[in-house]
Amino acid sequence: MSPGSLLRVQLRQLRPTQPAIGHDQVLYKLGKYACDRRKLFDDYCEANGQHLSGGVQPSTSLRSAGDALGVKPPGTYPDEMKTVVIGPGQQLYLTDGHHTFSAFWEHPGGGPETSVWVRVTDDFSGAASMAEFWIRLLDERKAWLKDPQGRPILPEQLPESLGLTAMADDPYRALVYFTRQIGYDKPRTPDGRVLPSEFLEFYWAEWLRMLLPLQGYDLDDRKSYAKAVEQAARLMVANPGMLIGSSGRTALEMGGYRALDKKVLRKLSASDGKFTYLLAARAQRAALARAI
Repeated sequence: MSPGSLLRVQLRQLRPTQPAIGHDQVLYKLGKYACDRRKLFDDYCEANGQHLSGGVQPSTSLRSAGDALGVKPPGTYPDEMKTVVIGPGQQLYLTDGHHTFSAFWEHPGGGPETSVWVRVTDDFSGAASMAEFWIRLLDERKAWLKDPQGRPILPEQLPESLGLTAMADDPYRALVYFTRQIGYDKPRTPDGRVLPSEFLEFYWAEWLRMLLPLQGYDLDDRKSYAKAVEQAARLMVANPGMLIGSSGRTALEMGGYRALDKKVLRKLSASDGKFTYLLAARAQRAALARAI
């Protein structure tokens, strides 16, 4: 199958190429979706390359959503789509979108049978062995084989599916997500185009893990979590020339700001900020676990 091809698949057909996600990033999304159905379907249509959703009926769910939900046909905006590589046996390996698709997996109206469109970047199905396949993935920077503590893992240790149960939690990966537009953003060219930045957030997380112990913060408290984000962002802007994790690139090259964006920081912990949605979703998930 040629690069650029589009496939409509169910989430259960996709194999992760990284062992962990930031659970809090997924929980924030779930909390936001519980209060804002339009955001849920906008994100769904964006992932399908349709940019935004059109009219959404009260009965519409992720499982029942069709291609007509978007304002444009699937694949109209291919750069917005999540990506896969085809491996031996025609197995699909997800190379971008683990957090978004895990949120769809966990959503009450979603699950493993939720259908999505993905874009093929490479077809490595002709690899002579699984070892050769993984070598090609790593050479192309399309797999992250480190656990949440930064220790190398084997491909056989990767989870077999998406979702919060299958994928390990990396709290530093979530921390980096919440510092976006406060201490860093995706690197861009002078004319505003986003530069390729594979595993950008993982490199930042790798670096912060060495510098910022999270044990001193109460991540169940909105204000304390915000202090952790602020400290992480301060480290990002204070070291513009420092190499970030194993990336080989400096903080500035990795999109680091020269100063904190305090306005975005204040909004993060406001009553309608991301932490409110995150903590609400976390509390609901804990209550459901106790009821089982």
